[in-house]
Amino acid sequence: MTTPLGSVPSTSGMRFESLLKDGNRVVVSHAESGDAAEIVAYIERVSGESDFLTFGPGEFGMTVDDERKFISDLGDGRSGFILKGVVGGKIVSTCTIQRSSRSRVSHIGTFGISVAQSHWGLGIGRAMCAAMLDVARRIGVTKVDLRVREDNARAIHLYESLGFRREGVAQRGMKIGDRYFADVIMGVSLD
Repeated sequence: MTTPLGSVPSTSGMRFESLLKDGNRVVVSHAESGDAAEIVAYIERVSGESDFLTFGPGEFGMTVDDERKFISDLGDGRSGFILKGVVGGKIVSTCTIQRSSRSRVSHIGTFGISVAQSHWGLGIGRAMCAAMLDVARRIGVTKVDLRVREDNARAIHLYESLGFRREGVAQRGMKIGDRYFADVIMGVSLD
């Protein structure tokens, strides 16, 4: 069932917990404006840990005030949401769903995620994705789309295990230096 954008159910205060492979727990919840500084610092850190992100070190391009506004703008769920994954009191992952305000495509959420390298392979990506899919359903998103670099086999395997299907390939989806990489376009229906 699709929820019209004008009547998005409240998901604030939602919290998900998952036991990780190392015995720690990740707590997944909605980012709040007060998290902006920590999120910007986290993003700047992870931007240098992986070439799979769409930006590198110093390329994020958002100040703390920009991030605070972004989180605030997403606060009602109409245009999406941002989740944070916290382990031991520190943000180690974020994921975002963004939606269009145009009614013909407002049922689609475009997904992005990052996980700190120090926490790769522990199950945080799966926990974040599971929480994201749950929240997306609650706010009326009936299709989630993503793009993932074709050589990111671990991410592709995770997305497929969660029901995402390959829907196409975008040649030259990313350029790092003089090298181009194709993106696999994936999607999952939530209804």
